[in-house]
Amino acid sequence: MTGRLLIDFGAVKPLFLELTLLKEEFSDLVPFDLKLDHLEDDEGVNIIRVMGLLSMVLGRLETALEESTNVPVTEKREFKFVSDSNLKAIIERDYEEIQRAFISQCWKSVMILCGGAIEAILTDLLLINKTAAMSAKCAPKGDDITRWGLSKLIDVAVELQLVSAGIQKLSHPLKEYRNLVHPGNEIRNKLYFGAEEAKIAVEILHMLHRDLTR
Repeated sequence: MTGRLLIDFGAVKPLFLELTLLKEEFSDLVPFDLKLDHLEDDEGVNIIRVMGLLSMVLGRLETALEESTNVPVTEKREFKFVSDSNLKAIIERDYEEIQRAFISQCWKSVMILCGGAIEAILTDLLLINKTAAMSAKCAPKGDDITRWGLSKLIDVAVELQLVSAGIQKLSHPLKEYRNLVHPGNEIRNKLYFGAEEAKIAVEILHMLHRDLTR
């Protein structure tokens, strides 16, 4: 190295090789042309310019890592088995919100959103199979399926073997989800919900999706 802070060309070639590979995979992190002659002086490569280049790339990498850490990873699922297109769009939208709420540990929100999605899916399913649903042994009185509670919707769907029996066995924590909307009901009925109940609610939704996607 000389007094002008120059280093030999060979010393920076491995660095440029790594930066070139980085540019190929993440062009937005290294948006400029990597040309050694941009950093050269007559007798070598200017180390100040090299450090400036490294500082710029590392700053972009740090920002990208922070952004990727702060953005929750969510999964999209299609609910093609839902016959009503408007209802299908709502359920798919709510499914993404359910995942964000779960990541944020908003258990009450998870329970309410899952309960609403499951009730909507089962109502749509039984309306498609209305004659069989109305004739089921456990069907409640009245021919308006849209007024049936979640518990009865699950019972009838299981009886007709439209969904697996495991959903019925797991559904107990979810059956009071409507009451969670009203704080008074939550207090009077001493409703409890936490991570485990939220996991069960999401699992039931996943089981429904599996059963009806087959």
